Amino acid sequence: MKSTQMFKTLALFAATALFGLGVQAQGVYPDKSIRLVVPYNAGGGTDVLARAIAMGAGKILKQTIVVDNKPGASGMIGSDFVGKSAPDGYTILMTAADTHSINPHVYPKIAYDALKDFVGIVQIGLLPYALVVNPKVPAKNIKEFIALAQSQPGKLTYASWGVGSSSQVAMEMLKVMSKLDILHVPFTGAAPAMTAVLAGQVDGMFVPLSLAVPNAEAGKVVAIGLGAPVRFVGAPNMPTLAEQGVSVYTSPWISILGPAKMPKAAVDAIYKAVSEAVKDPQIIELMIKGGLQIDVLNPEQIGKVLVSEFDRWGATVKAAGIKADQ
Repeated sequence: MKSTQMFKTLALFAATALFGLGVQAQGVYPDKSIRLVVPYNAGGGTDVLARAIAMGAGKILKQTIVVDNKPGASGMIGSDFVGKSAPDGYTILMTAADTHSINPHVYPKIAYDALKDFVGIVQIGLLPYALVVNPKVPAKNIKEFIALAQSQPGKLTYASWGVGSSSQVAMEMLKVMSKLDILHVPFTGAAPAMTAVLAGQVDGMFVPLSLAVPNAEAGKVVAIGLGAPVRFVGAPNMPTLAEQGVSVYTSPWISILGPAKMPKAAVDAIYKAVSEAVKDPQIIELMIKGGLQIDVLNPEQIGKVLVSEFDRWGATVKAAGIKADQ
């Protein structure tokens, strides 16, 4: 009888000790380096920003955040890797709306569930696109552009950096809303697409401000307007499409996500570190130069945005009938 009671006492003590260790382990997150996967090539805008944020947030967390580039398949390779990683808070993803708001609607055989396999940690900002046209196109504002397209259906052309890319879907938003017939000319990257517009081989396209502003200031393109609710601080003289009477919002989000079922303590820790890091003047300057509108959202807010943006971009993909070979 005494031995049975002693066994129960020892078992209870062991369970209590293990529970205490678990609480203690959760309390010290992170206790090792964190991998931040970027599903795009090194040197690109998302990668440069990720490295700056990784350094700043790492200092706050007192752990190294290692940027790991896993490009390919329009960002789906890196995204799938994170979605299938252990949800322990040590493998996270910094990506754009393309991988989670657009690709699921464009690629029927996508390997991950954009909503169920991920948890939103922090939205860093928005990347508003501007509609630009070659100077030879007789349109200086959005009303003139729409009138021109309506007067000659199927004759105007627009470039994008690929079928199903955010640049294509951005123009399709305008086309669907205004019932326009404009021919799509896809390229394998933003650089060749923009080069075609500059050369007058294609009439126009939606591009990030990092491409729109310098080329507009040099007189190489005409900036018709910005697809955002408000003007961008780094381009205060560029009007929005909305203030011209056309409420088309072509501003993909840039966020950090983690695998579903990631511990709340880890989500909250990363959110707090990143939201503090982006207050650094150097990072703010980097974001503005990159055409990124700072718009930090917490985990609950970004969770709602992931759903609403999935539906919003998806509606355009469906209406435009966009499908890509996988």
